[in-house]
Amino acid sequence: MEYRIEYIDGKEFRHPVILYKYRDWENLNHRKILQDNIIYFASPKSFEDIYDCNVPESFPTGTGLYDIFLQKSKVNYPNRTRQQHRNFARYWSKHSPLAQPKLLKEKIDLFNTVFNNRFGVLSLTANPHNEDMWEKYGNSHKGFCVGFDTGKLFEAESMGGGEVQYSDELPTIDFINDDFKTKHIKNIFFKETKWQFEQEYRLHKMWKNDIPNTERNIKLPEDCIAEIILGKRMSDKNKEEIKSLALSKYPHIKIIEEF
Repeated sequence: MEYRIEYIDGKEFRHPVILYKYRDWENLNHRKILQDNIIYFASPKSFEDIYDCNVPESFPTGTGLYDIFLQKSKVNYPNRTRQQHRNFARYWSKHSPLAQPKLLKEKIDLFNTVFNNRFGVLSLTANPHNEDMWEKYGNSHKGFCVGFDTGKLFEAESMGGGEVQYSDELPTIDFINDDFKTKHIKNIFFKETKWQFEQEYRLHKMWKNDIPNTERNIKLPEDCIAEIILGKRMSDKNKEEIKSLALSKYPHIKIIEEF
């Protein structure tokens, strides 16, 4: 597999030169990837995996909560007396939303709703010859697979991305001690081992406001598409339709037939 290396803020990032999306030509929405150069950023609430972008989160309770507010008081109000620090910690360890399960749940639910309405994920893979992926996402080899030039793809739209990590046990987000970047990585780029067959790389995008499904489509320049792979069980009719479309819109790309 060929990799492209980029340096951002002096740090090396490596990703495949081409990333792939398995599609089904019989699905009219899937055709848009070739007909209109459109990719779709799905909301996490639509995912099959209920833990995808929804990993466990831990919150301090009891003595741990008291200690957090005691330290907060000492840092923010250094001139307070010892008793004032203790009173502050005692009060907020009982009245903070973190100490009220019902209120905490309401706030988490609200955050998740906003997140799901504004966040989108494009799932790709590094392997275009994956039997399980052809079966699950390529209509049992009757579909097709689109290869994207990752360099041009990243340049085309403001988005983040990376390789998904797989684990028997998902990481837990530490609400207090994990910084924003750590929380983001744990939540977006970790999945259970049972999904490892996908060999997933994902791109993601965040909108400022709630975004309906109809506006989650992103139009790409035509040169972002590098190749098309036709499934080995695809009908001759569908093959000819794709080849004809590619000849007129993507004369630069490779068309590969699976055998």
